[in-house]
Amino acid sequence: MQREPGTYEVFGKKYKVMETSMGYREIGIASWYGQKFHGNLTANGEIYDMHGISAAHKTLPLPTFVKVTNLENGKSMILRVNDRGPFYEDRIIDLSLEAAKRLNFEQQGTTSVVVEALDEMNYPQRITKKDNGSYYLQVAAFYEKDRALLFSKDIGALIIEHGYEFNIKLAESENEVGLLHKVWVGPINEELHGYALREILEGAGMEKPVKVEVE
Repeated sequence: MQREPGTYEVFGKKYKVMETSMGYREIGIASWYGQKFHGNLTANGEIYDMHGISAAHKTLPLPTFVKVTNLENGKSMILRVNDRGPFYEDRIIDLSLEAAKRLNFEQQGTTSVVVEALDEMNYPQRITKKDNGSYYLQVAAFYEKDRALLFSKDIGALIIEHGYEFNIKLAESENEVGLLHKVWVGPINEELHGYALREILEGAGMEKPVKVEVE
């Protein structure tokens, strides 16, 4: 998943990429970057979208999943580092504009944060975890199938935006009112991935998704 470490130079200063993000945790200042870089290529060759969810870091391997917590208000989110920066001595991470909005510091520009690499997501093959079986997250339910399908499409786009690939399926059940179309995301085999998806969905203003066990 991570590229080979190396060195690069910006503004006359050399930076050495970390060999691994395992166990990385740092407290410092976060900032955000927006219109000036919107549409440009990121360090790992993707297109930077200031309305998407992403981050830049000077030395973490690309890509790396991290959890960022705003220490000024307690808000946190999981995002994917796919770019280099910020190239200021007093800052440790640069977030996309949308990520800054969700952590509620876009107006002030910077904030104190703790950044933690999510080892289970970055190196799943190296982490031994108990297999608790697969499950889905139910994120909505509609009696109108057209509404359920439209909602499923929007959810799928949101999840892809955050760097995930999960199936979106409709599960049907009948009650006294009629046929209910339930929107499920999954299957999820790792609890940490489920946690990340819940953070994403709740961050988008949706109600807390319901965990649905499957055989």
